[in-house]
Amino acid sequence: MVTPPLCPVWCARTLEGLAVGVGFGAIGKTASATFENARNLAVGIGIQNFPEGLAVSLPLRGAGVSTWKAFWYGQLSGMVEPIAGVLGAVAITLAEPLLPYALAFAAGAMVYVVVDDIIPEAQTG
Repeated sequence: MVTPPLCPVWCARTLEGLAVGVGFGAIGKTASATFENARNLAVGIGIQNFPEGLAVSLPLRGAGVSTWKAFWYGQLSGMVEPIAGVLGAVAITLAEPLLPYALAFAAGAMVYVVVDDIIPEAQTG
């Protein structure tokens, strides 16, 4: 059985969920923390989740995994995002003084994932 490399995808999706949660949790805390900005962030991340799901599903399908199982793994890779979003919103609501650090951590973690996982993968393939 082929096992998809879900851990890097789960890590990235967790960070994306945290970013969206922090965006919604910060509404009204600063002039730029508006519902429209949080919504735009959520829509942007939601749109780019389609290719991420395909990046999980298509290699599995190419390796001979059934269509439905490959589809399920693609869906499963995104299940952590809403949970992380709720946790991010709750954490920011409870810990408002940590907001700048949480946003910096989320941004830095996403940069790390890109540099550590995505760029080397793109150069080898």
